[in-house]
Amino acid sequence: MEPIEPNQTMKAVAPSEEQGNFTISSLERSSESFGAMHAETIIVGGGVIGCAIAFELASRGQEVLLVEQSEIASGSSSAAAGMLAADSEDFAHPFIAQAAYESRELLMKQKEQISALTGMDLGLRRSGFITPFRSYMDLSAYKDKRSSSSSGEQIWWDRSTVQREVTWLNRDTYGAYFRPMESELLPVSLSRAYAKSAQMMGARICEGVQDVRLIVNKDGVQGVSTAQGEISCKHVIVAAGLHGEQLMDQVGVTLPSIPVKGEIVAIRFPADQATYCPDRTVYAEDAYIVPKANGEVWIGATSFPGRKDHSVSANSVQRLLGAASYWVPGMKEAVFLRAWAGIRPSTPDKLPYVGKCEQIPGLYAAYGHFRNGILLSAITGRWIADMLEGKSAEEMGIEALSPDRINKQGVMM
Repeated sequence: MEPIEPNQTMKAVAPSEEQGNFTISSLERSSESFGAMHAETIIVGGGVIGCAIAFELASRGQEVLLVEQSEIASGSSSAAAGMLAADSEDFAHPFIAQAAYESRELLMKQKEQISALTGMDLGLRRSGFITPFRSYMDLSAYKDKRSSSSSGEQIWWDRSTVQREVTWLNRDTYGAYFRPMESELLPVSLSRAYAKSAQMMGARICEGVQDVRLIVNKDGVQGVSTAQGEISCKHVIVAAGLHGEQLMDQVGVTLPSIPVKGEIVAIRFPADQATYCPDRTVYAEDAYIVPKANGEVWIGATSFPGRKDHSVSANSVQRLLGAASYWVPGMKEAVFLRAWAGIRPSTPDKLPYVGKCEQIPGLYAAYGHFRNGILLSAITGRWIADMLEGKSAEEMGIEALSPDRINKQGVMM
């Protein structure tokens, strides 16, 4: 889709998850000097990737300090739709397709540990996703352009089955794939739960840490400097999303990221219209429609590569609501709540950077997950933790994600 910049825009409002049993203020706010602080491993970035890494390392008894310049899940993670679409997403790389499946299943297991530690609800639900089609031609085109095949269960529903199973879906739907193992959650709740669980297992989580810079010398990573002072360490993991590129540039490591703006709309069905509300995610070619555990329905998403602004255009809202209303006609009676935009970090080859930066011992990258940060968070945490325990990328089969796939000139190798 080509970028559209109408003169008037709708004000972006951050998504609300109504997570009442935990507040960010229960984590540390770093307004005082760190003094002579040391941590074995420092994670820079408090989005879902950084928090997942902190969770995994803390669960293994590692000494961890996570620093975040703002608040936990205040960046891209706060703007995500929270879909764990391991079977529905069309991944450009088969390797990522398999990793997505493993990560989704790992997250389902982590849910129990997180619940036991914190009592927090992730809003995680496994209701399955529906990918509907208007016609046989649309179905054929979909099959032809799929670059990855699903390893999960996939059931074909013909028109009569669709009409029987999902009465709220457009009755003219030709047919649909139903993928029962697909899941979704509340993304901010996941990030906060990872952080809180890590904290309860001994990790330190510090928000409001400004002016972070990496400290390195000829021997490798020495620590980080911040507005509150310096912290020494053995390992630094850069999990700062779009800010990761800037941090790496400070020490001569070129790992470019590409901002991709996306917009989402939230609605709610009145009680007397509940029968028209979807109870499963619709993962269509022109929109996704995600019913959330908090009673809202989220509709997404636009995609504008190169855009960094957080405005939401009226044109985008109209397009998203129009596409969603085709699939769920009863949506025309729903109540508009708000809309927001997020900036997703991509990379030139659309693969995240995960692993060692060989030219600087002790430095690791974990960013650039684009639209799959929530989905790949659990497996990324495991990968980084395994590396810190001595496993190589080759042993784990993730050489394709190595930061060293980009040479010093920033050109793909």
